[in-house]
Amino acid sequence: MLLALAVRLWWNLSVHPLLQFAYADMGGYLERARTSILFPDEPRPYFTLFPWGTHWLLSLVMRVFGRENGTALGAAYAVLGALAVGYTCALARRFTRSRGVALVVGAVLAVYYPWIALGGYALSEPPFALFLSATAFHGLAYADRGRRRDAWLFGVALALGAIFRPQILVALPLYGLHWLLRRRTWHRFRLRVIAPALVAPLALVTVVSAARVHFHTGAYGLIAANGPLNFAFGRCHATAITSVAPDRKGGYSPPSLSGLAGYAAAHPDALFTLDPAMGATINVTGHMWDAAPMYTLAAECVHRTGAVRQVKYAASHLALLWFYNVAWPDVGQVPFRSYMETAQTAHNRLVLPAALWAMVLAFRRQRARAMLLALHVFGLLAVAMLYFGDPRLRAPYDGLLITLAASTYASALTAIRKRVRLTRSR
Repeated sequence: MLLALAVRLWWNLSVHPLLQFAYADMGGYLERARTSILFPDEPRPYFTLFPWGTHWLLSLVMRVFGRENGTALGAAYAVLGALAVGYTCALARRFTRSRGVALVVGAVLAVYYPWIALGGYALSEPPFALFLSATAFHGLAYADRGRRRDAWLFGVALALGAIFRPQILVALPLYGLHWLLRRRTWHRFRLRVIAPALVAPLALVTVVSAARVHFHTGAYGLIAANGPLNFAFGRCHATAITSVAPDRKGGYSPPSLSGLAGYAAAHPDALFTLDPAMGATINVTGHMWDAAPMYTLAAECVHRTGAVRQVKYAASHLALLWFYNVAWPDVGQVPFRSYMETAQTAHNRLVLPAALWAMVLAFRRQRARAMLLALHVFGLLAVAMLYFGDPRLRAPYDGLLITLAASTYASALTAIRKRVRLTRSR
């Protein structure tokens, strides 16, 4: 953790200050944070489009240290990144019961460029990586020990992760399915302990989110209103959707789908191409946060394409988690793009195959504990198929993937040592 903190402080305060890269999504988060401080009593419906955790976190730092204090913001994100490394290291230790494997995982993540790079932007990835790793750790700890404290920390981490990325909640039914099928993995499981530990934090987040949406729009909603928009992108394969309303114009373009379009143009023989249902750019009447026009658009795209093309879309979304594009925002920065490309290539060659093997073996009864890590990744895959994939959206899960890959390499090393000893004895 100290190594990770030192690296991230150097990066965020010297090499890549957050406020010097305040454009696009980063600028939006910072603008919403400042506006919520300056005009706390003014409803702004567009505040409901994205999850509120990131701009809430930024505004908290700004209230304490000043709205333009880039040093405080960079230091806060460095601390979040270091804590994510520490939690993942602890997770690896508990999962593998090996101090050596845990130290390797921690050392790799301390200098893991995608986590360092994304921590240099005002984005949701660093805090989400922390709460995702905390959720996985305390979920595994509760399964191992059945302690009330682990149950409550599991529920709190899950709820806090949801306000940054609601997709973490997809793992919750997978935990329930795992308990039904692999009950022996859950030692001293007690419903009266785990139920309030999950219900209370999630209920609090739901109530706060609903009240917040009602304040800004007059209606009630959940954590974010961008789900229908992202669903429309997944069903239509457009590179941009623009909205026109009497009071506001808007537009959004997923970097990964634009990256796929660029890759396919440069590589005509690519396995996956963009293949838009209604053109690369689609115009919608209404606001970006209005669900009805986005769902109507998605339904029209499904009708036009049919089941086969929709399945092909879903497969391409899985590929986009690892291939066909470079993680945004580094994709538009020189020389950071080359650093990210190198890191992604190393991940795809060294981490991905070993992690996938561990995920396949996790379906075996004797590997049931591994599924408590893998189910979060399976949740990511399900979300990507429904919406779209992106290396940046996958990055917070890399701690889990590296831990699973490290367990595969450790098992292989143990098997090799056993074979060598057996050969020598013979």
